[in-house]
Amino acid sequence: MSSSAAPSARPEDPEASRFPAGIPFIVGNEGAERFSYYGMRAILYTYLAALYVQFAAESTLTQAQTDGAKAKATAVAHLFMAGVYAFPMAGAILADRLLGKFPVILFVSLIYCAGHAVLAVAGRFAANGDYGSAELGMYVGLALIAMGSGGIKPCVSANVGDQFTEKNSGLVPKVFQIFYFIINFGSFFSTILTPILNDRFGPEVAFGVPGIFMGIATVIFFLGRKRFVHVPPKPGGKAGLLDFIVALLLFSPVIAIIVAVFVQGDGYKAPSAEGKGAGAFYAEYLSGYLGHLAVSSWMYFALAAVLVVLAFVLFGVRQRLARDDGFLALLVYSFKNRRERKPGEGFFDVARREFGDEAAEGPPAVLRIIVVFSMVMFFWALFDQHASTWVQQAKEMDRSLTVPTWVGRFAIGATIASALYGGTWLMLWVSNRTIPRLVPRVLFGGLALAGVGAIVLDVLSGTTTTVLLKPQQIQALNPLMVMAIIPGLNVLVYQPLERRGRKVKPLVRMSVGMFMAAIAFAAAAMLQARMESAAASGQTVHVLWQVIQYVIMTTSEVLISVTGLEFAYTQAPRRMKSTIMGFWLLGVTFGNVLVAFLAPMQKILTLSKFFWVFTVLMTVAAVAFTLLAARYKGKTYLQGGASH
Repeated sequence: MSSSAAPSARPEDPEASRFPAGIPFIVGNEGAERFSYYGMRAILYTYLAALYVQFAAESTLTQAQTDGAKAKATAVAHLFMAGVYAFPMAGAILADRLLGKFPVILFVSLIYCAGHAVLAVAGRFAANGDYGSAELGMYVGLALIAMGSGGIKPCVSANVGDQFTEKNSGLVPKVFQIFYFIINFGSFFSTILTPILNDRFGPEVAFGVPGIFMGIATVIFFLGRKRFVHVPPKPGGKAGLLDFIVALLLFSPVIAIIVAVFVQGDGYKAPSAEGKGAGAFYAEYLSGYLGHLAVSSWMYFALAAVLVVLAFVLFGVRQRLARDDGFLALLVYSFKNRRERKPGEGFFDVARREFGDEAAEGPPAVLRIIVVFSMVMFFWALFDQHASTWVQQAKEMDRSLTVPTWVGRFAIGATIASALYGGTWLMLWVSNRTIPRLVPRVLFGGLALAGVGAIVLDVLSGTTTTVLLKPQQIQALNPLMVMAIIPGLNVLVYQPLERRGRKVKPLVRMSVGMFMAAIAFAAAAMLQARMESAAASGQTVHVLWQVIQYVIMTTSEVLISVTGLEFAYTQAPRRMKSTIMGFWLLGVTFGNVLVAFLAPMQKILTLSKFFWVFTVLMTVAAVAFTLLAARYKGKTYLQGGASH
């Protein structure tokens, strides 16, 4: 309905277009923290592999020694990543229910800094030849970083949302896009820089510089303390403390699995594959490994079982103190009162009468999502190997890159200048300020002229420069491609299909992503087989062939990770959104534990066959995911309610 006498538009509230005062400090903190994490992780695998053979030259080692070091480095690197994604559940509960987000972020940031400091000291031990102390220091430092990074992870994004009001809530999608950009921005540059520091100055400096950035991140966050909106924890007090303790105790089986594989996994002697069919070999491997853990690590699992029982006892105390209506509360209530269900009622219907419809819809929705997402852990098992086995693959390749001298220098200078401009522009934007228009015109005009000049100089001189890429630096392709693939998919795929009335559903996107992950590892396996064949005749394969598998895997990441988070958030009722995010991150944990579980295969299989193992696993998981997704029936829960 329209009218020729429509009232004049109300002037837009200035607050609607202004970022809250605390956002620059949160964004600055996130950029520095991600630089520290990915910088450390960039060199972790190769450093561990070298440490386990006491930095001896590979030509002086037996094949069994090098294979053993690679297998152990793979296991430890992935168990570290498993820990990083295991602790968010505890960090979220500590922040939301007991202490509040600001104290938790600040406290775990100090733990994070301490972890980097320990890694730097461990690097000094290694430089002095004290390899035992260096290895112990690595484990302590990695444990501290896992607790620090994991504790921060669930709190920072929630802290961002706390800063906004209804007036400026329209800026929330933009700030999360900024977050995704700053994460990949920090990851890209730290992955390029840290391997150079390691080669030129040693591990003490290479691990120390990320620690300095984490210190900067902590200071930036502390400086913003008076500008943040501080949301108090609920319920706080004794009930909040019991919530945190119960969560830690229930989490003990996950910790037991990680500890068991870390402590006892390297002691497993994988069976020989000679003369056996694939099915017989893998059945013997799995049964043997599980038996090994059952015998050697039973005490960890027994202790975890006792702690879980204690958790339910304390949860009963907590419910008597102040009744909760979260996921665990409804699960326990429904189990205890299962005999009161009427004919035809579901498991949680008895809780519906006690807690109400909205609360009772939560656990079934979460469980439906978990069943579908259970297969996604296989994706994470493949994806995170770009920081381990894909680095090993790059190490065995020809990494020399010949470029025109002046164009190469221009590319480095232009990248640094553009990065400084981009970072400055971003921080000014979230600070509600702008760069004068003359600055980008002068900067990019100057860069264009410099580029033309570099081309002319190279044409006249004809000189070239050969650069030897570090194997760890190839990982930088992932964040670089993420920043290009996300807008590329929107512009080239999603929007054209939507204009034709064929919107791609989230679970369809994820199914495609699952199969693409399998294809990426198949490409890696075929490339590795080609490398093994070339090595037999004294030849090498160029590292740029890895670009193919990186493009496919990064596209898979965007289809699964970004889409999965959006889908999980919309499909979980309001009170269960934090719960489903926690289970999503646990999928990353179990995916990395799976890699550590299979790592001893590297002692007896070529790397190409190792890649084929994960290709087959991923293909089976993709088929299972597609079938589960086809049967999935749920609701979309937004702030305004639920819809089918």
